[in-house]
Amino acid sequence: MLRKNIDAKAEAAKMASLSLILGIAAGVAYLGLIRRAVMLLQSTTQIAGLNANFDSGLLTLASAQPGTPSTSLATVAVAALPVAIIATLALSFAARVRPAIAVFPSLLIAAAILGLLGAVALFLYVVNTARHRNDFLVALGTIVAVSILLRLQRSVRQFYRRNPALVSAIVGVVAIAYLVLTNGINISSILLSDVDIWLALIAFVLVLYSAIKMVRLGTRLRRGR
Repeated sequence: MLRKNIDAKAEAAKMASLSLILGIAAGVAYLGLIRRAVMLLQSTTQIAGLNANFDSGLLTLASAQPGTPSTSLATVAVAALPVAIIATLALSFAARVRPAIAVFPSLLIAAAILGLLGAVALFLYVVNTARHRNDFLVALGTIVAVSILLRLQRSVRQFYRRNPALVSAIVGVVAIAYLVLTNGINISSILLSDVDIWLALIAFVLVLYSAIKMVRLGTRLRRGR
């Protein structure tokens, strides 16, 4: 719900600016500029440990595995993404200049949905493989488990003081199981190897959120509230 005391025009301008930045981020993901920037930094600085283990951008993904059943879907997604990105940039700028005009955020919603569908199609094409899926589930499980343990740390300490032997045994079993499951898996490499897909997904989700909020703010502006 929108607060009654907010400045609708200023808030709409913020959302439009956010969408503009997110459109630029989606463009960076499409062109693979993150990899290019890292490779340039690596070649000029020779920083130890710096590598360019990133994908080469969404533009190159459709031809990465030719002949697979989902190649045509990925090709369509790659073709749709630049349309969605350019539309996002143009409509975000227009909405920033004229926040009260309803058509701009409404069309921005459509552009965000188009871009999100394209990014999801590429996600299914590239990330949703047996190897990537298992690695990602292990990484996600690790993040969830760590967050739960951080919330339960006080209870765990109290339980340990009451029964240290049982807690130690449980921790040992869990640690061994984790080491077996995560053998050869690196969370950062999982995310960074497909960083452009993740960036595009996040960007278009947030553009969709911003556009929906701009529609509501625009309604308030036209009512003079």
